[in-house]
Amino acid sequence: MNGWDVDHLEKIRLSSEEVSISPKNLCAEDRDVVIVDDIISTGGTLATAARLLYGQGARSVSAACVHGVFAGGAYAHLISSGVRQVYCSDTIERGCSAYSAAGIISDGITRC
Repeated sequence: MNGWDVDHLEKIRLSSEEVSISPKNLCAEDRDVVIVDDIISTGGTLATAARLLYGQGARSVSAACVHGVFAGGAYAHLISSGVRQVYCSDTIERGCSAYSAAGIISDGITRC
């Protein structure tokens, strides 16, 4: 995929605010990692994943999502876990909205 290595983490939701992520070796050492998720609500999943990646030697961790809800102190929670940058679409307008979802949504509606 564009010369990038791609992998995934498996999570188990323990409660609305707590997740467990199965540890696995992601070969993150000395790499800049981007975690991609569909939605960031509390930030718990991405914060846990960021800590796991830093524990495996990641040089930096950024996050990207489609829907940036950022409930409560979610953005601060991500930053405190070491996430350096957060990118989201404009489906919910935020300061970190870095790209527009309008084109892909419009294309989908047109095809229906």
